[in-house]
Amino acid sequence: MQLLAIILYNATGDRQVVEFTPGALNVVTGSPGTGKSALLDIVEFCLGRSTVTMPVGPITQTVAWYAVLLRLPGGGRAFVARPAARPGAASSQLAMLEIGADLEPLPFEDLETNADTDSVRGQLGRAIGIEENATEPEPHSLRQPLEANLGHATLLCLQRQGEIGNRDLLFHRQGEEGGAIGRAIQDTLPYFLGAVPRDQAVQRQLLTNARRELRRAEEDLARARTADEEVEVTLRAMVREAVVAGLLPDEPIEGRTAMLAALQSTLAAAPPPPTGDEVVAERGERLERERSELRLALRAAGEQVALLEAMDGDEQAYQGVVGQQISRLRSLDLLGDVTSETSCPICDHDIDGHDADVDELRQAAERLSGQLASVEAVRPRRGQAMKELSDQIDTLRQKLRAADDALAGLSATEAGQEAAGSRAEQQAFSRGRIQHFLGAARTAEPDALSRLEHRVTMNQEAVHRLQEGLDPDEEREQLTSRLAVVGADMTRWAEELQLEHTGSVRLDLKRLTVVADTEQGPAPLNRIGSAANWIGYHLVAHLALHRYFARQDRPVPRFLMLDQLTQAYYPSEVEQRSGVPEGEEDRAAVLRLFQLLHTVVEELAPGMQVIVCDHANLPDSWFQQAVGHNNWREGRRLIPDAWIEQAQPGQQAEDEPPS
Repeated sequence: MQLLAIILYNATGDRQVVEFTPGALNVVTGSPGTGKSALLDIVEFCLGRSTVTMPVGPITQTVAWYAVLLRLPGGGRAFVARPAARPGAASSQLAMLEIGADLEPLPFEDLETNADTDSVRGQLGRAIGIEENATEPEPHSLRQPLEANLGHATLLCLQRQGEIGNRDLLFHRQGEEGGAIGRAIQDTLPYFLGAVPRDQAVQRQLLTNARRELRRAEEDLARARTADEEVEVTLRAMVREAVVAGLLPDEPIEGRTAMLAALQSTLAAAPPPPTGDEVVAERGERLERERSELRLALRAAGEQVALLEAMDGDEQAYQGVVGQQISRLRSLDLLGDVTSETSCPICDHDIDGHDADVDELRQAAERLSGQLASVEAVRPRRGQAMKELSDQIDTLRQKLRAADDALAGLSATEAGQEAAGSRAEQQAFSRGRIQHFLGAARTAEPDALSRLEHRVTMNQEAVHRLQEGLDPDEEREQLTSRLAVVGADMTRWAEELQLEHTGSVRLDLKRLTVVADTEQGPAPLNRIGSAANWIGYHLVAHLALHRYFARQDRPVPRFLMLDQLTQAYYPSEVEQRSGVPEGEEDRAAVLRLFQLLHTVVEELAPGMQVIVCDHANLPDSWFQQAVGHNNWREGRRLIPDAWIEQAQPGQQAEDEPPS
């Protein structure tokens, strides 16, 4: 997207058109107070900024509509117009947008609002290729995810007079809104450089959905497993209840399938002969004994676990003490030669005769090492024993719960028998409980658990696959590589402009500044002296970025607009009015700046447009070709005198504030 024209309309329908050549260097030159600097504000306003930043004066007093004519990728055109904000208003969202193949500046009577600033940015952003995206802030950051749009891209295309020579700020509006604009540039620049995947937003949304599905599957599986464990316990209890009620023979039944089949048989088969009250009482007593035995076994297993844990704690304390002793012996270098009986382990000299002290040290070292080895050898066996005891405790608890449930069922059966007054009704009561249980047990069948486990596995694989595609380390590597390419151009051009500290120049995205690497260490822009250097480094940074955007076809407008690029070389009003610096060195420096712009634009033609609003008016033919009709001297200015006279009849036209 490049600028074809800026159009202003006054209240009577008159137009002022400032034309630009796409794919070329364009210079708007003129004396101070002609309105050059306002062009940047008008472009930003027409590209969707809500805040009104045009200088108060002839512009705001006379202009009824602001408009730009844009060339879009593929040859199409867009006409964007914004009505002037009502008097005293600081912002406006009203806009007009027309897109077509052969659009020209529309007549005044055809202007009408049909959009707002958001829709303008959205449609133009899509037209230049800004896709759905989402920039994720750093982990644990309080910032919300940000979607890059045309507004963020425009920040990379504009440099005001007070910005291009600023040693503390590199980008347009970087310091505004409490640093929020700067953080937005940090977050979105990786996207505009292509360091993140084009479909990153879609992939992040897919990852979010996959994680959500994984959590649901894991929750369903956990509930199913809990239900499965409950079924196992209840199943044993129901079998015991069926035996007590006389619906099943008193024989051991193992395995879930066998127990389910046995319970199912109580519903289909004819009931066995009723059992006497004595037998029921005997079965109740047997259940009580079984429960007592299970409790004793559970208590014994718990005591064994406690004993093993106590032993493990004692051994850890013992290891600490013994280890300290061995460390002391090693500090004397005794352990390295404990097998030698003819040399001193302290001074390594031969020993004449037998030394009881040395033998004692050797024996102590050997004994301690052996004890530590024994402790380490026992630990794996103890761990295995604790695992077996843990499994045994789980089994005992399940059996104890089954016995408790069976006794509860027996009590319910006896209560039902007392209420019904017959053994047959007691068995019917138990069958009803069994039938209800079997209906619920089907929801926790092994096949259902397998399906849920498979579902969890598939979701885990999907999450892992999406995470690999959104690897933050890979994104950082991609960003570093692209910034290195940008830095190489910056270094080369900084040398051409004869700036200070040009050995290696790079863009520091974290601090949003230019850094020159020197032998004394990194020199950020705010520690490099002179306005000429600040302007030069601003220029090479933005040119390098736009060269990368153009060569890699990134979704950023293909124009760079610079206001008062040469301000450091025109100190006097005489020089500003003439357009030619008086000093030879200043003239050479200004020429280098514009020659660099001219060379880069020609290299990228027609993919790059540079617009400079400046005092410079060099005599070179290529420079005068870049100026064209935009030489605002000898009375020509952005707002014609006739407009001012119409707005203020009888008053002398006032000049605008100096640009």
